[in-house]
Amino acid sequence: MMKAIISLLVLLLVGCSSGLQITVPDSVYENNQSIGYLVGTLGANTEWPKTGKNLITTINIRPLNTNKPRIGDGNIITISNNNEDGHFEGSTISGHLFNIELPVGQYEIFSIQLEGSDGNKTLISKNNSKMDITFSISANQASYIGQFLAVSRIAKSELWNLEYPSGYGYLQHSYDQQRDETLFSLEYPKQQATPFHLELLTFNDNRVLKN
Repeated sequence: MMKAIISLLVLLLVGCSSGLQITVPDSVYENNQSIGYLVGTLGANTEWPKTGKNLITTINIRPLNTNKPRIGDGNIITISNNNEDGHFEGSTISGHLFNIELPVGQYEIFSIQLEGSDGNKTLISKNNSKMDITFSISANQASYIGQFLAVSRIAKSELWNLEYPSGYGYLQHSYDQQRDETLFSLEYPKQQATPFHLELLTFNDNRVLKN
């Protein structure tokens, strides 16, 4: 019963924006664990022809330093976005703020997937190797991991001599702490006093995630 209540609270913390979907399995939680918050934004570049608005993006996260087995992927936290109904939208970017209540500890981003289309078939972009992107969740603190913006890889039309989104893509990572901290305060006014901590993610550019 307690796990079901916690899962409901997680969905409430995520918010009601229809473009953003977040799942946190019951197995992530245990009794009497201290809680913190994972905060960031998942969105898209909106500039033609690199716009990632047509991509469905998914970030998969799991806890580290745990005795729970990884077999069956039972402890995977998933953040997915179809880039509709964002919390912010401008001439160059759009996105959703996510705020996920999680137990204190170490976590890793271990896989990323982007799904798109070239107009004829569905195309998938995903990492082929280990990502090794880690961050910490601390008690009663918002751990801010930055913004992830979907960008379409470009194809060139031989027929029309123009560039267009190919259906493949990647996420561009950066930080906009001032904007996202303001969004956090507006979307979650009861958490305004929660300390905001910048988590610096370290990784090498790869086929699905770039600095």
